[in-house]
Amino acid sequence: MILLFKKKGFLRFLSAIETANLITRTLIRSGLKLQYSEGFHPKPKISFLDSTPTGVIDLALYVSVQLDAEKTSHEIKKAQILKSVNEVSPFGLELADVFDVEVNLNRVVDEYEYLVFSKEEINLKKEFKKHSGKVFIPSELLRDFHIVLRNGIYVLKYRIAKDNIFNPYLLNGVFLVTRKRAFAKELDLHNLLNDLEENRWRDDL
Repeated sequence: MILLFKKKGFLRFLSAIETANLITRTLIRSGLKLQYSEGFHPKPKISFLDSTPTGVIDLALYVSVQLDAEKTSHEIKKAQILKSVNEVSPFGLELADVFDVEVNLNRVVDEYEYLVFSKEEINLKKEFKKHSGKVFIPSELLRDFHIVLRNGIYVLKYRIAKDNIFNPYLLNGVFLVTRKRAFAKELDLHNLLNDLEENRWRDDL
């Protein structure tokens, strides 16, 4: 089962570990029949797609969850999950969609789309250094990027390979960042998961 969450508001300041813990606790409180690992300290079988840098609104927060099989129809199951999870979700966390498919998210997803807002003109040719010490130039990593000026705010939209992700807040003047979509082989992951539910393209993954 794949769940699509949206993390907004002040929850965007949670770290990756804090976000994972919050979603795990929310799923447990929802009453979903989660599968657990074996051993002395069993944990829910939950896996997460690549995390975003702290402070980023995440509209592509995909989570893979293993549930005990229930003999209910597909549509009823989705409606029940959406209702039970959103009833106990904290403000700023929303379960937006449910996909009754089994997919290794971190294997199929290869790219993300970001939207960046800045009070200053954005220089994508400036050198930056990651925490690892690696130096990079944003314009060499981004794809399909463009910048527009709207009401005095510079808006940068771009796509980037998952292996090249950097913190957009490093760019000058940036005050808000959103991860909008995830992609797999040039396909919007949301659309791909919908198609997989209809038994299309399953052999390609």
